[in-house]
Order: sequence, then C-alpha cells, then structure tokens
Amino acid sequence: MFSAKAHILHIAKVAELGDTLAGSVDLALWTRLAAALQQLDAVNVQVDLRRNGSVVLVEGVIEVAGRIRCERCLGTMPLALQVPVHSALAESEVAAGAVDPDLDVVLAEKGAVPLQTWLEDEVLLALPMIPRCAEWESGVCPISGLEAFVTVH
Repeated sequence: MFSAKAHILHIAKVAELGDTLAGSVDLALWTRLAAALQQLDAVNVQVDLRRNGSVVLVEGVIEVAGRIRCERCLGTMPLALQVPVHSALAESEVAAGAVDPDLDVVLAEKGAVPLQTWLEDEVLLALPMIPRCAEWESGVCPISGLEAFVTVH
C-alpha cells in the first residue's frame, strides 16, 4: 500500500499482484486547488494500482470536501466531489496506449510520477466550470442566504 501523502510514486515499486494508494493527501502542497476554492477541508484518495508489464493501471476515486463560490449568488456553497480516476502510469504514451488506448495517460519520467501534482490535476479538471448552488429566479438564495436577482434579457 502506498500513502496518498507521498511526493513521488515509483511505478516499478507497484506489486505485480496489485497495490493500493490510499489516505489523505498533503493539503499544504495543493496550492492550485486551494486558490480555486474558498475553503479546502479534505482530499482523500482510494485507488487500486495494477501492473500490466511496464504500465500501471489506476482505478478509483478522489473525494474532495470544501467550499466554493457560487457564480449565481456570489455566496459560498459546499463542495463535495467524487472524482473518478481511470488512468495509466507509464514512461511513454505508446506503452500506455498499447495496454488500453481509452485510458488517461500520466507520464512517469524516469519511472516516477509526481504524486501530489498528478492527483491535484485530476481534481482541478473535475471542478465545475460555473458552480451554482441552486436553481431559482430571484430572492434569497437557499444555500448562502444572500439575495440575488437574475436579470432576464
């Protein structure tokens, strides 16, 4: 088992019979996600690692808890994301593509993946482009308590 707090994942160290990557990440290193959110409370990882030759197949989920700004009422709303991970860790795209061309490829330069950067990238790509806390016409937002008026053109 590998800790989600690790900085580097060496793909050669993944057991032939499979392994797991689990636990809370090092939030101090997740500065890009922290800047995108109003508050970052927790990030937990639970993924299975399975070796296929020189490629490591990754299946699992990253769970994120925090608060994000609503683009409708401009208030703060809760964020609870479950980010599916379906990737191949490999030293080349060709090697990963030979195993499964539908997987997201994560390049492992010299056999190592910068773990915190890769996991944070997965979460950043899953953030809603325009977060909205509720569908309503106008008045007080049921989530933030702020009053907002939607203008119809």
